[in-house]
Amino acid sequence: MTFQEILKSTDNDYMPRVRSIAVIFFIIGIGFTSFHGGRGAPLPPPEELLTTSTVPLENLSLAPYEFIILADSSPVPIASAHVSMTVPCRAAATERNNNITTSITNATLVPSTDIKIMAGVAPDLEPAIPEYIAGLSHPENGKCMYHVQLPEAVDQQITDIAIVNTGNQTMNFSSGNFATISTSTGSFLS
Repeated sequence: MTFQEILKSTDNDYMPRVRSIAVIFFIIGIGFTSFHGGRGAPLPPPEELLTTSTVPLENLSLAPYEFIILADSSPVPIASAHVSMTVPCRAAATERNNNITTSITNATLVPSTDIKIMAGVAPDLEPAIPEYIAGLSHPENGKCMYHVQLPEAVDQQITDIAIVNTGNQTMNFSSGNFATISTSTGSFLS
């Protein structure tokens, strides 16, 4: 008996079985889509929308005052964000006074970078003050990790976050350079 003959047959119970299997799959599908995260499940409200993205910087370059946008959520404000970046840096030099090195050691001096994190509502972005992560940095190889939690002030409005080259020379990124941003959005701006 072929498949078509089975479906056309009314003298046996094949058709009710086929229908019951279809009904079972339909019910399972409805159940699956109603679980949070399943296809068709409702999205969380915009004030709970979380995003994370990583921008590989390898083989890119930034001329002086060029920038890379990491987040633009206009008109929805960013309620909180975390930015971490591994970028080229310069090892801090020890201070010298009359050829005598001061008691400050290299461990307490923070390596500098011309790559800055900017945040705010465009076009009014302000520099953020990132923290240097010594344990994940290699200033001897010119690679340092910095991170910052935004907003830095309670009343700071943020819809845009970028990194910018504030130096006077083009910054060339190499292997291992990246910027990662995680954001949580809030309610609409008024």
